[in-house]
Amino acid sequence: MRFGNAADAPTPAPKRTASPQTFHAEVLSPADQERRRRLNRMKAVATGALVLMAVIFVIAFSLEDRYPWLGYVRAMAEAGMVGALADWFAVVALFRHPLGVPIPHTAILPANKARVADNLAAFVRDRFLGTEALVDRVNAFDPASRLSMSTLSRALPWRSAS
Repeated sequence: MRFGNAADAPTPAPKRTASPQTFHAEVLSPADQERRRRLNRMKAVATGALVLMAVIFVIAFSLEDRYPWLGYVRAMAEAGMVGALADWFAVVALFRHPLGVPIPHTAILPANKARVADNLAAFVRDRFLGTEALVDRVNAFDPASRLSMSTLSRALPWRSAS
């Protein structure tokens, strides 16, 4: 038994093939998209600075025999490259194994996220939400004095609060 013509059947929606960037852009909020753009821009600037230091290093190294003062420029470029690579390694090592190599003391945060979260919660609780800390903050704010001055200035507008 046939229910209508095959031409009348609805056509399935075309499958969407999205790149990971497109998928994330659809899921992320506008604020998160802006953060992602800023992060990508910072990564591009950092990579550009590393490439610039490498180019300066190669040029200074190749011309150092003719111009001995370029030794200082070469040393500066070398220090810039070493610093950039050390910073990259340090940041990456917190979250994963750099270059996929399981170097000891890397991927620290994923392995210890529960312990880090517990310590952070205890720090916030003790330093910011403890009874003594809250009492100190309320006393420093002095709400009674502020309220009385506000009430007094409204009740007696000609009188200036000092």
